[in-house]
Amino acid sequence: MFNWDSRSHIEEMADFRVERPEFIINWIGQAGFVFQTAGGAVICIDPYYSNSIERYEGRPARRMWYNKFKIANFRPGLVLCSHDHLDHTDPETLPLIYTYSDAVFAGPPSSISHMRRMRFCNERLLELKIGEKYRFRDVVYTPVFAAHTEDSMGFIFEIEGVKVYFTGDTSLSAPLFEHEGVDVLLACINAKYGNLTIEEAAVLYRRLGAKLLIPMHYGLIPNNTVDVSLFVQHYEEEEIRCLVMDVEQHYYFKKAGEVIEVRKEK
Repeated sequence: MFNWDSRSHIEEMADFRVERPEFIINWIGQAGFVFQTAGGAVICIDPYYSNSIERYEGRPARRMWYNKFKIANFRPGLVLCSHDHLDHTDPETLPLIYTYSDAVFAGPPSSISHMRRMRFCNERLLELKIGEKYRFRDVVYTPVFAAHTEDSMGFIFEIEGVKVYFTGDTSLSAPLFEHEGVDVLLACINAKYGNLTIEEAAVLYRRLGAKLLIPMHYGLIPNNTVDVSLFVQHYEEEEIRCLVMDVEQHYYFKKAGEVIEVRKEK
């Protein structure tokens, strides 16, 4: 799935237009996603563009592939970090985005503390609180509990009547079951460092009554991944609707009644 047989849609985001009620989700690897909306919002979550983990952990943490887009041409308006681990608050990726864009950077206190040490100005930092609602253009988002580090968080996005739940890194715990009405679940499945297993992601999907499950946090770091084909096999057996996304490719989402319709940009 990581052979580059098509152009990167991230590199050409300015060329894409979104018409209501659709919006775009693009997976950039690991736990990184980019949302693009009809109201002009471009939101990036947990971008990991560098190879900084290998510098701390050695060759077993070397990236299996690299992003195709040029980060100098990537200009999100909002960057969200779910917690302060390197592949979520990356000390090499975030300063580049800071330099080449006018983005606001938001996350839990631990992530914001790291960004202050990177000399980000306070006017471009937003420390988030779990349970509070925030708005960026036409997107409402709420940080929610994640069972991982002390102040880890996931995010629930409300876009065009669709509720998208990004779990962040988390183990399975009761507070995760409180998010009723989730339509799209972006769930970690790597089962490392306490994260959800493939089976636990299915449990969360069913408990929330979600309509579509998208896996993340796999396929990039050799010592922190899982075989996604096992995910597909398990969910076919469980009759769970899932979508394995290609990297850096635009997928258009919209709600039609009780169904979430998805189409991939060619």
